[in-house]
Amino acid sequence: MTDKARPVSARPLQFAAGFALLWAFASQAAWAQDSEEFKRWAVSLNVTHVFVDEDAPDITLAGGPVPGSNVRIGNATSATVDIGYFFTPNIAADLFLGVPATAEIDGAGSLEPIGTLAKVNYGPVILSAQYHFNDLGKVHPYLGVGVGRIVFLNERDRALANFSIDDSWAPAAQVGVRYELDTAWMLNADVRYVPFSTHATGSLGGVPVRTSLDIDPILANVGVSYRF
Repeated sequence: MTDKARPVSARPLQFAAGFALLWAFASQAAWAQDSEEFKRWAVSLNVTHVFVDEDAPDITLAGGPVPGSNVRIGNATSATVDIGYFFTPNIAADLFLGVPATAEIDGAGSLEPIGTLAKVNYGPVILSAQYHFNDLGKVHPYLGVGVGRIVFLNERDRALANFSIDDSWAPAAQVGVRYELDTAWMLNADVRYVPFSTHATGSLGGVPVRTSLDIDPILANVGVSYRF
């Protein structure tokens, strides 16, 4: 079988993130601000809901295609954290991670009568470069771009036996806004788009099953941030 999963390369976004940081340092080389007013760290605790859009175009059974087959992956909610470091008032690096959510992978199309194929815990670890707009008073919109690693843990068999799914790299884009409550506390809301491709394997009645998975999750976050 020839794999047809979308190639997802992190190189363009890594280059863009690096270029954005270099451009910011160059353009703000003359920037100076009282260190007592400029808080470099921001930690956000969030509730994150993951909206999953998935496609499994190449499900094979014993090496042959399964006509009309697909999978369905349920949405999930989890707790996450952002750890941000501000190089300047506008430019920050952000690390995003959280409690792994649970995905239930169900058969769809011709596989729907089989029911749940497998369960797995998953979580993205995302490193982003962010640009924050600070000229709107208490409201601070921001944009981010970066790269993430989608990590799968604790695979559990259901209809499939010996289920396994590969970790994957993914580009990540982000848009968000923070609202100042006081000099230290802010409310935070953002949306991330983290498309990736991976492979999964298992067996059904002793017959090997393999598929490529194209997954386009949207992560919607609401939380509170503390600056120090």
